[in-house]
Amino acid sequence: MNCFHQIKAITLVTIIMLTNSCGKQQQHDFWWTYLADYDGHPGSTVVNLALKERAPVANFQHLVVTGVSYSSPKADGLPDSKELDWLDALSQKRLKVITQLTPVILSGSFTHNGERLDYIYISNTTGIEDALKKFYQDTCPDRKPYINLKEDSKWEDYSEFLFPNEHTIQFHREELTKIGYLKK
Repeated sequence: MNCFHQIKAITLVTIIMLTNSCGKQQQHDFWWTYLADYDGHPGSTVVNLALKERAPVANFQHLVVTGVSYSSPKADGLPDSKELDWLDALSQKRLKVITQLTPVILSGSFTHNGERLDYIYISNTTGIEDALKKFYQDTCPDRKPYINLKEDSKWEDYSEFLFPNEHTIQFHREELTKIGYLKK
């Protein structure tokens, strides 16, 4: 099985997990995974395409970009299935930690170059950084955590990074039409 097909199979699990973990916050999700080239290496993006019609969402003007490092035995640098399962489980646990402090909208995740980052829009940043530091220390002290809290009232990280650009949409047009996102 080539790299592209492996990633498609592996990310199906990610889509299901992300959809299940976010169903309470968002009523009409449309999760999709795509691969793209970043500096000569593949990156995998999982994105909720349905947010494009609603973004920016009022009262969700802050963004948490957070995740951890991983190591991969694969030449392309993407995680193997065991590591991806672990990263998916970590994402679900982390989302629960953040949800205890503020409402959330998970907009997607990005996996590239030994790092998996979730992009989570939130209403309030109070206590988030401390809670995430404690979470990472307790859950995975051997991993390098990444935490970036910022204002993104226009949802630029979602629309300009996670959401596929026109070239990517055209490249995947047949797949996007088959899954019902694009009309024939």
